[in-house]
Amino acid sequence: MNASCDILIIGGGPGGTPAAMALASQGKRVLLVEAGQGLGGTCLFEGCIPSKIIRESVRRLRELRQAGDFGLCLPTLDIRINWSAIMERKLAILQHRSQAAVQRTRQLPGLELVFGSARFLTPHRAEVIDREGRRQEIEFQQALIATGSEPNTPPIPGIDLEQVLDSQSILDIARIPPRLLIIGGGPIGVELGQMFHSLGSEVRLLEVAPRILGPVDAELAARLQQRMIADGIELHTGVSDIRIRHTGGGVMVFFRDDQDQEQHHFATHVLQVTGRHPRVEGLGLENTAIEHDRHGIKVDECLRTAEPHIHAAGDVLGHPMFAHWATAQSLAVARHLLGLPGGFPSPDHNSAVIFSSPELGMAGLTEEQARERGIEVGVAQYDFRQDARAQIHGDADGLLKILYERDSRRIIGVHALVEGAGELMGEAAALIRSGVPIERLASAIHPHPTLSESFTVAVRTALAARGHASGQDRGAH
Repeated sequence: MNASCDILIIGGGPGGTPAAMALASQGKRVLLVEAGQGLGGTCLFEGCIPSKIIRESVRRLRELRQAGDFGLCLPTLDIRINWSAIMERKLAILQHRSQAAVQRTRQLPGLELVFGSARFLTPHRAEVIDREGRRQEIEFQQALIATGSEPNTPPIPGIDLEQVLDSQSILDIARIPPRLLIIGGGPIGVELGQMFHSLGSEVRLLEVAPRILGPVDAELAARLQQRMIADGIELHTGVSDIRIRHTGGGVMVFFRDDQDQEQHHFATHVLQVTGRHPRVEGLGLENTAIEHDRHGIKVDECLRTAEPHIHAAGDVLGHPMFAHWATAQSLAVARHLLGLPGGFPSPDHNSAVIFSSPELGMAGLTEEQARERGIEVGVAQYDFRQDARAQIHGDADGLLKILYERDSRRIIGVHALVEGAGELMGEAAALIRSGVPIERLASAIHPHPTLSESFTVAVRTALAARGHASGQDRGAH
């Protein structure tokens, strides 16, 4: 390990590795320190990638169950789930992706990778301890903190029982839980609840807020909530006073519902997914001027901490916590340190996908957020029940909403609930980032039959309606 470097990067996930590789490729001497099992961070090992690997098995399971709807008469439908094989496939993919990332770092002579931990001793000096316990002090000129986040542990009695899992441990569970109770109706709770329900678990979901998916467009969240209930998932919102007690063969979960009535349910396992918090413990921030609280490290518009030569990116800054957002920030920091042009990403241009069933994609502002800012907003809508591609796919129950400023006509938000919505969000993000007016989108030519046609149909319908009725901005259903 070299005793000095140009740039120290703590965290080898999507908030650290992209910057490390970009800086090293331009001749900087970079030391990348990762405390986990490999490069990739939470997204690769504990979150989005392993859960989507399981979801892919679930998707194919649903297709087999629906084969008759497509004219396929299977001789038998004795479908057996080999959970061990799903876990083995997951592990193989994760190892392949992590090893490939390590190989890419080794092709850059200026990049040194150390698996271990790093702790600031002074604003320009850090102690690095590798996996073998070897310690060395490193001097650096600049640094980037990208240590990610970890699951919250809410103050619920019984939350420490062995039957209670979090978003990391449930992805390594030895068997499919027969009766799963989920505490938390955010994206992770919704995704995993639907997945395990399709795999055969009896699923109940508890949410403290009045509805699931609080930051998501309210209309789309309500539609998805109705879909989950129709599929057989028991949902309780507005709950309080949750308690967990051990009982024979599992746990009993007590809570008060939205009518303030006491309820209790037996579960073999409990999944608590009540959010995540930035991982700053053990970084030695007390030996610097860096400020932080439970919401994350404090930075300015250029992602600089109170120590101007030390930046931070990704989940360690708090919300939004997405891998692609961390990567965008990471690359922006790298450009900044190299003195290259290019700004820093704005949350107003961010996009995300909840891999529910159907998928829920979102980019830019919601109606609620726009109106809170005093923006007079128009909404173009498209009901996927009229969509050729959605009908062909066999799941046409969905909705698209395109938001635009009435004055400038610029698109400021795109939200879609439909299977395949994730594939629409790339175009949505580009439209918002470029400030495209709806009239320009209306003249775009999308291929037929695809879900992307919904973009032009929605805005053309809204423009036509506006031309015939003053103040009418919503597209036809």
